[in-house]
Amino acid sequence: MSRLKFVLLVVSACLLTVEAPVLHATTYVVGTCKVGTQFTKIQDALNATPAPTIVEVCPGKYPEQVTITRPVTLQGVPSGNSSYATLVVPSSGLVNNATLLDGGAAAVQILVKNVDGTVVLTNLVVDATNNSVSGAQVVGILYMNTPGTINHTVTFNDENGEGGIGMYLEGGSANPKVTVENSTLDHDNVGIWVQSSSTSSELTATIQNNLFNLNPYGIQVFAGATVTISGNTFNNNVTGIYLDGSSGSAVNNTFVYGDFGFELKGDGISIKSNKIYNAAATGIDVETNITKSVVTGNVVTTAPTGIEACHTTGSPNMVHSNTFVDTATAYEAESGFPTTGSTYLGVTTILQACP
Repeated sequence: MSRLKFVLLVVSACLLTVEAPVLHATTYVVGTCKVGTQFTKIQDALNATPAPTIVEVCPGKYPEQVTITRPVTLQGVPSGNSSYATLVVPSSGLVNNATLLDGGAAAVQILVKNVDGTVVLTNLVVDATNNSVSGAQVVGILYMNTPGTINHTVTFNDENGEGGIGMYLEGGSANPKVTVENSTLDHDNVGIWVQSSSTSSELTATIQNNLFNLNPYGIQVFAGATVTISGNTFNNNVTGIYLDGSSGSAVNNTFVYGDFGFELKGDGISIKSNKIYNAAATGIDVETNITKSVVTGNVVTTAPTGIEACHTTGSPNMVHSNTFVDTATAYEAESGFPTTGSTYLGVTTILQACP
């Protein structure tokens, strides 16, 4: 082999083994708890150039309304004996900065708006105390047509105005996937609202292992989404989960006190293997003709009525094999509703005819 051919072969081999450049994360720090490029405001860090991939927020209170328009991870970091970074209301109150799907105005504390990429929020507290809002919804976190994850985040005191919503998940043409997990929600209206403007699914929402405390509604799901709701705990909600449209399942959730565990207003989401304790009215209220949803494997303990399935079609085939413990009435349904296959312990009346 000639020397020239040998050199060419070596050069070619080297070119084939050149690795692609490693893309390094751009990390900014809000506060002084860590070494790095530091900011005093969260919004300034999010707007910085080059665009951050990670914004770490030191423990403390940040009086801001934040808007996110680029992919990023926004995370609180612990320091010393403190952990959560807390967004609080500016001294002048919250201002309206978004429009919801029903056309109503909203004052949002963290607005994630049409981002082409993933936005992750973690280890944050969003506190809407003293928000001074009137004539609009108060929303802790709003994901508009954006994929991402909300993890270990607390939203509370979203109240006043037209009512408070902890987290609002809104679908769109990007058909985003959003997960809310390991978080706590405490509000005067709705913990998590899920909806798209389309009748077909434009949002995949996974809501798992969260605590909903003292909300009139823990979760409300409307049309245009595919949902998986699992492993959540609902404490003293008027209605734990309100389902009116969309598809998916609500599985292995636990409800303690409240009026209703579930209100099933629209067909499409199955209710399986949930535990409902001490419902003041009805464990599961089925108020729709169902041919897709299945209500099965649930346990209702201590309630005036376990499951109400009046004025529905399809229910004899779709509502079955549930367990009732210490309920006055297990099923309130049309005459002839099949009750075999379910389990009754300390039940006064297995089937009561609909009024």
